[in-house]
Amino acid sequence: MKLIKTFAILIVIVAVFGGAMFALNFYTGPIIEANNAGAANARLDAVMPDGAKAYEDITATLTLPEKFVSPANDKRTAEIVAVHKETKNDFGYVVEVAWTSEDTHGSEPNLVLVGISTDGKIINVNNEGYHDTDAYNIFNKDPKYTSTFIGKDSALADVGTVSGSTHSSESFRSAVSFSFEVLVSNNMITAGVKSDAQILEELIPTVTKGYGKLAEATASGNIVKALKAENETGFAYIVTEGDASFLAIVNATGACAVYNVEGADVTADKAAIVTEAKAHAAANQTNYTQVLTDKLGKLMEGAASITNIEVKTFNTVASAVTFTAENTTYYAFLSRSIGWDSRVMNIYYIIDGNGAIVKTDADQYVFEEHDFKEYGGFLGLPENYREGFVGITGDTFTGNEVIISAATMSSNAIKAATEDIFAAFDSVKGGAQ
Repeated sequence: MKLIKTFAILIVIVAVFGGAMFALNFYTGPIIEANNAGAANARLDAVMPDGAKAYEDITATLTLPEKFVSPANDKRTAEIVAVHKETKNDFGYVVEVAWTSEDTHGSEPNLVLVGISTDGKIINVNNEGYHDTDAYNIFNKDPKYTSTFIGKDSALADVGTVSGSTHSSESFRSAVSFSFEVLVSNNMITAGVKSDAQILEELIPTVTKGYGKLAEATASGNIVKALKAENETGFAYIVTEGDASFLAIVNATGACAVYNVEGADVTADKAAIVTEAKAHAAANQTNYTQVLTDKLGKLMEGAASITNIEVKTFNTVASAVTFTAENTTYYAFLSRSIGWDSRVMNIYYIIDGNGAIVKTDADQYVFEEHDFKEYGGFLGLPENYREGFVGITGDTFTGNEVIISAATMSSNAIKAATEDIFAAFDSVKGGAQ
């Protein structure tokens, strides 16, 4: 009897406890769920207008665009992570985009949230998880940069880049632009209309691989906008002819190419534009021929018959010459590639007639000092690093020969310089080595 009584008491206790837990869950469950949803939505709320909001993840219902890879540099990428629709007030959409640049470290990309209204205008932009190099932190260099996107449509007219953080800010701008693509392609908003001048300016990174950041120069005549490469490797111009606009680019060796708004090369049909652009560049271009010639005197004993040559590439090459030494013809190139901390490196290459590197040198290989204390900080690398270039051709060069894991940014710049001089050599030799 005592055992039955004890068992009954246990049943009552369990029943009471169970009822209490049910009541607790009944009343607090929705509160906890709401709090969790509120915490999850807070990051979305940050790029939406004030007011009560609710969201639906609609990513699975959409056709997502393929991952964006910039034609200017394959390190600049953007990919759609998620798309959320604000359902309570029909405020618009929050698009999450993962993005990277040349300055992104590690395997984890940056993440930007873009709030876009139903009429296709940016409400706000918020970057989460920044993994680019601190030295190029966009948001430290210009805390107001994200505000320049507010109110813009997909054209992103007049949204520029951040001085001292060109690569990161160009990539960030591309990521924001990419957030529009998923909405436009799924007919959720209408695309903004870009002016011809804007279309042409956005073409510049595609056709000028190594110009880096561009600064405005004085324009004249039919040139309505003149832009000079920060590393002094050339110019880009917006030029008018009648009612039409064109992009003209001129490199430091004097070669010119002209493009229309469709991106087609129309150089052969635009002789007047070529003449005007080349004249402007010649009057304003820093000439690096003497710099290259002086270096030749130290690298190659008996260098003679030094002659300027025009290369048809628009990259980091600032000067190119042909010369003879011991009755053999050689080619010499100066690349002004941009390394760590936006520092320009003068890198010199001598190539034989078969396209193989004979010698290379630099005024200074620029690396982060804390990574290269054993090499004297900014002074450069040991001699055997330079010797590693000898004998490499454009066909055999992989890039791994010059990459240093602890100095990705600067060694990537050296890799780009090497690729650029091989492209310049190929343009001179017409592809025949």
